[in-house]
This record gives sequence, C-alpha cells and structure tokens, in this order.
Amino acid sequence: MSSKDLEAKKRHHYVWANYLARWGSGTKNVFYSTKTGKIAHDSMRGIVVDDYFYKVTTLTSKHVELIKSYSRQSPDHLQHHHMSYLTDFLKMQEAEAIYRKSGIQNDEAELHLHALKCNLLENLHASHEKMAIPLLAALADEQLDVLQDQQRMIEFMAFFGHQISRTKPFRDGALQAQPRRNSQEIEVAEMMAHAWWFLSYMFGMSIGLSLFTNRHNAKHALLINDTGVPFITSDHPVVNVHSCVSTTKFEAPEHADLYYPLSPRIAYIICDSERFARGKNDVDEATVVEFNVKVASQAMVHIIGNTEAAIRPFQKHIASRYRRSYDRRGTT
Repeated sequence: MSSKDLEAKKRHHYVWANYLARWGSGTKNVFYSTKTGKIAHDSMRGIVVDDYFYKVTTLTSKHVELIKSYSRQSPDHLQHHHMSYLTDFLKMQEAEAIYRKSGIQNDEAELHLHALKCNLLENLHASHEKMAIPLLAALADEQLDVLQDQQRMIEFMAFFGHQISRTKPFRDGALQAQPRRNSQEIEVAEMMAHAWWFLSYMFGMSIGLSLFTNRHNAKHALLINDTGVPFITSDHPVVNVHSCVSTTKFEAPEHADLYYPLSPRIAYIICDSERFARGKNDVDEATVVEFNVKVASQAMVHIIGNTEAAIRPFQKHIASRYRRSYDRRGTT
C-alpha cells in the first residue's frame, strides 16, 4: 500500500476551485463576500470549503431503505446505477465491520479506512471535474458546438447535475425544508442529514440524466455579456432563474431555467421557458443584474466576482431566499 493511499483529504470544496479561477483575472485570488458581511480578496482555495464535507458515514438498514425509497422515484435503469454505487460503499462498510469484529488493530489499516471514508466521494466529484475541464474551457471561449458530441454532452450534464446537488446551500436548504411535525418526521430528517453524502451524489446523478434525456426539449444556450456589469457566481453556482421560483421559501419549482455562470462574461443556461433561443444570446445589463440578484439570493454566504465593484451591489441579497423561508417556519 502506497503512502498516498493513506492520505486523507480533509478540505473538501463543494464548489470547484478550478471553476472559480475564471473570476481570478489570471491569479488564484478572487473577490468574495465573507460571513461578517465584508468583501475579501484572497485565494479561491480558502472559500466554499468545509472539513470532511463529503466524508462517508456508516449506513444502517434504515438509512439504506431511505436511500432506496428516493431511488425508487427514478426509472429502473437509473435505480440500477444508484444501487451499484451504494453497493460499492456498503462493501467498504462491511469490510470495516469484519475488521472491527476481528479485534485486531493495525495502524496502517486504521489510516487506510479513514482515508477511504474521506476520499471516496471527493474522488468521484474529482473524476467529473476532470472530464469537464476541456468542456468548460471551450464553452467559456463561446464554442457551444463542443456539446454536439453525445459523449461530451453526457459528461457535461453529469457534471452539471452534481454542481446543483453537491453544495452546502443545497444541502442546508433541502434539510431545512424537511417537515419535523412529529417523531417520525424528525427521524426521517435526521436520517437524511446522516446519509446526505450519498443522497446528494444520487440526486446529482438523477438531475444529470434528466437534463441529458430532455436535452432536445429544453433550450441549451450560451449567454454573452458584453455590458459593463460582469456575471458573478456563488457558493451555489447553478441557480434556477425561472420566474416561477419562490423568493420566500425553499421548495421544488414547477419549471426550471438553470443558469450557470462560467466567467464574468459567459454563462450557460438550460431553459424550460422561451426566454432564450438555442445557441448564443447577447444579454443586456438589466438581465445581468437580474441574474446576479438571483445568484446572490440563492447563495448562503459567498458571492464571488472579479472585482469588488462587481459584488458589492448584490451583497444585500445574499441568502434572502433562505432567510425568508426560515422566518416563515417561525424558527428564527
């Protein structure tokens, strides 16, 4: 076993640092809002990150049944993929149980088990990121035709789905929305929180496949921003900008215009609506401001830009969707 196999990845980015680099103006530093309401200019590697965010937890039979109940809402072939990934994680869990039962304690085995728990899901996300590198570079260079290749579109939609489900704001919003009116609902909410590392990956798989299979019905487009107001991004970079999205509570909307800024100048959008045509669309300043407001309102802490002036006007909107939803629950 190599020393690399024993290295546990502790700092888990729930928004890819390589993605944020396009707001760095050729450096590793970006402008971003802080928890205290200030604007900082520092390394992108120090934000949108939590220790052990994707660390694997032990799943009981109840957790597994909860996961399966969500999986059963998907088509049969997708359920098969969900269960294939789940089985791999459960095999690791079973191997650890056998090791623990043996009564033997080995320092190298302990390190390896810890590294597996910390790295497995992080490595899965890294594999999607690696495939997306040339695609994002091409799209940021206005080369939309790169997605005419079906395999590349599959890879990009898989990546895109996980950019929605893997973030901390998505997790916190989804868990906050779970009802807790009785002991059974409280138990379900707690099980969801415990198993979220797997549920989030499973949800990302489902979103990605849905986007791919529906690609001929929805409108996939690039938005070109040559105004004086750059696009910003956030700690939850894919946002639904459709007019039906509630600004007061976290709930599943009926329609989706999924907007993903790729740089201060270029964004990708997948539209249910008729707002944009397929291909390239120039956007005006009013549209850029509208989308920046929606990015900020669906962020939790961080909005990110290429200059301080790019993010300052939108700070007041940060987390407004979550705050209003939280207030409506009467739990402030």
